[in-house]
Amino acid sequence: MTVDIDFPEKGLIDSFELYRRRKPSVTLILKRDVVTPVLFRNTEDERAEMEEFNNTLHAQVNGEKFVSKERQTGLDLLRSFDDSELIDPEYAYNEPTDMEETLNLGTLTYGIAGTGDNEFGIKSRVIEGYTYTTDEYDIMDRETRNAVYESGTMQDEDHEQSSALFDHVTVDPGNSFVHFLTLEAGTPAMLAYVLHNVLTTGVYGARETRSGRTIRNNILGVVLSDHTAALSTGELLHAYHNPGDDIVASVNEYVNAAQRQDWEVYSDELDAGESYPEWWGTLTEVAGRQHPEAKDTLYELFADATTEARDILLDTDDE
Repeated sequence: MTVDIDFPEKGLIDSFELYRRRKPSVTLILKRDVVTPVLFRNTEDERAEMEEFNNTLHAQVNGEKFVSKERQTGLDLLRSFDDSELIDPEYAYNEPTDMEETLNLGTLTYGIAGTGDNEFGIKSRVIEGYTYTTDEYDIMDRETRNAVYESGTMQDEDHEQSSALFDHVTVDPGNSFVHFLTLEAGTPAMLAYVLHNVLTTGVYGARETRSGRTIRNNILGVVLSDHTAALSTGELLHAYHNPGDDIVASVNEYVNAAQRQDWEVYSDELDAGESYPEWWGTLTEVAGRQHPEAKDTLYELFADATTEARDILLDTDDE
């Protein structure tokens, strides 16, 4: 059995199109709470890049650091259906071969680029942007990893002392990221897919095998727009948030100030819009795998969307 979801007209396109003549959007206002110390590396091995807002240092993280983990969550779901029409058994993440093998809802949504002898591309419909810690990033609070011998200590059998292997600066619990994640010119199936990946991914950052869950994602609100909403965490922190401020109150002020006539905003935590409608509750219950018919419903959505895109893209390639 499956669940009927009454997807809205605003913010989405009805069906897959090769050329995006219109670009409505759905923006998820995410608060990503840090629950375990997490390391985000960029150009520096031991710490994140940094940006200063209002005399406070914040860790700067490319949104791809989050989205790449969510993409892998989505691919794992597609493989769990055990249907080669949904995802080719030989497809590997970020290892494109040809269009036919590469084409699945993950690449249709997040994009892919083939190189060399297999030049083809699918442009991403997800705009992730940069995000920053909402509170101070304390670069003086370094975590050190030591070389421990079989004895369980830092001394070997000859009583020689080992040295520290490395140290790094993590983003610690109590901090968070506000992330505006936008699906542009997306279909209902793509929205369900992105939501599934956000709601069911909890392990982010480097060295994730040592940490378990590092981030708990919370959706503060959703913006449906006729065009891209273009919300920015940098703008939020620079103009609407000071150290010590409640970040949800700052987001509320920012969204109110940025709101346009073509937006529909839904939230149970922000007063910028209306309470969540029934379709949103059903969708998040299905996408978060909390509804008993969630897997069947997602399969039907994904199968129909993938078949439609295959008919368009592969027929186009054959012409």
